[in-house]
Amino acid sequence: MRNPDDPYDVVVIGGGLAGLTAARHAAQRGFSVASLDESGHMGGLVMNVGRIDGYPSEGQVSGVELAAAQLEALLELGVEIIPEGVISLVLDGGVKTVTTDGGNFTARALVLASGARLKSLGVPGEEALFGRGVSQCADCDAGFYVGQNVVVVGGGDSALQEALHLTDYVAGITIVTRGDSLGARPEYVAQATANPKISLRHSTEVLEIMGSGDVTGVRVVPKGGGEPGDMACSGVFVFIGVEPNVGYLPDSVTRDATGRVITDTNYQTNVPGVYAVGAIRAGYSGQLADAMEEAASAVAGIAIA
Repeated sequence: MRNPDDPYDVVVIGGGLAGLTAARHAAQRGFSVASLDESGHMGGLVMNVGRIDGYPSEGQVSGVELAAAQLEALLELGVEIIPEGVISLVLDGGVKTVTTDGGNFTARALVLASGARLKSLGVPGEEALFGRGVSQCADCDAGFYVGQNVVVVGGGDSALQEALHLTDYVAGITIVTRGDSLGARPEYVAQATANPKISLRHSTEVLEIMGSGDVTGVRVVPKGGGEPGDMACSGVFVFIGVEPNVGYLPDSVTRDATGRVITDTNYQTNVPGVYAVGAIRAGYSGQLADAMEEAASAVAGIAIA
């Protein structure tokens, strides 16, 4: 049994699928493990997804179901779940120090799996109306828009997945994208373009989300310039990509131009004993199965003296 004053063998930062997988594999190796995530409910962005694509399973599985199964395994293995956000790291020497909202934790090895967060548009009205018509989770909020018209901003996989989910509820959807075509997988594009509830507005930028108490519309403008115009809607779903959660990392951890952590082929960073997996890592494919494989491989390479 671990002495409370001793460092953990492994501290995993992040409670998404990559982090949950890393914690599970570390515990299965007999390491003392703590899993830190400020949200407290674990699962990461996958919790917003009603149907997981690109994950090996029989039949369809939701993000909630997948995360719940992983979390149950951690609890059975004795992993300590700590619902605290990481403020900073001290990585000098063999024992690393993790400073959180609630205090300090030490570890012989760290797995950085803090993932990514959804980008915001940064336009007037977005923050003020978030939760009152502005959303980043169609699976959570689609039921509020039955029979109404909504706008989905973005043209990638997530935007089209969410739009297709919304078609079961809403009267109509306009997908607004800055590009002149959709960048999602061909199968999503085919489904979206064939759905009579979905219309596309390419080469368009959102200038403002309008409304006082609730969303009433969006103001848009052609990307190349032109006169702004207003589109009436009751909801705006924003899916314009993600950015890595790296604000707690010291400058000593090498990152690329996008802020993602650079690792070697064993997922170790330039700091010995510190690993990075999933959406925080440069070169990550974006596939859940790959994030989980990275986590398992990283833990396999951890050596605790």
